[in-house]
Amino acid sequence: MRKTILFLLLLLPARLAVAGEFKTLLGIHSNKYLFSSEFTSLNRQQKSGLAFGLGYAMEIAPKMKLEAQALYSEKGARASLAYMPGKTVTGTYSNTAITVPLFFSYRFREGDSPYVALGPEFNFILSHELAIPEYSEILDIADNTNKLIFALNAALGYELPLGRWGLFAELRYNRWLSDLLKSPDAAVKSESVSFLIGGIYFP
Repeated sequence: MRKTILFLLLLLPARLAVAGEFKTLLGIHSNKYLFSSEFTSLNRQQKSGLAFGLGYAMEIAPKMKLEAQALYSEKGARASLAYMPGKTVTGTYSNTAITVPLFFSYRFREGDSPYVALGPEFNFILSHELAIPEYSEILDIADNTNKLIFALNAALGYELPLGRWGLFAELRYNRWLSDLLKSPDAAVKSESVSFLIGGIYFP
């Protein structure tokens, strides 16, 4: 009996590898910072950015999958900063991060199919800057930035298998739940809408 259990435990990783699928992802997103009411001098605006990376998905039940991804992501926001009454200057916040989203997804049918997905995300912030073009100045604000941000993703996509290969397109909403800046007096979060495309390999 023990030998049988040991054999099954050794066999499980191989079974998972065969059952899984590998993904490459490339996308663009529109992003903005969500400043709390304490930041009255900031008028936030949208900023676009890129994301790319790899993913691995595993079927856990018919039409249901668990998926983990690792992406390099560029986000930020444009803002008008008031420095005296009636006068503002435009600044651009930019941050880069390694993001690790985890998804539970449901496909509506076998073969080519639309799908929905939901899950948490962990953002490991690599850099954070504020550029003020009018004064040709770039301020490094990484020291005032939290390095780990927890977020939530919701996605709607379409998957098209083509033999051992496949394609997909996805629209994703992302909302940071943790504060970006180390400020005890005000909160700064982020939200974005992304469009991603990519390829799938079915081993």
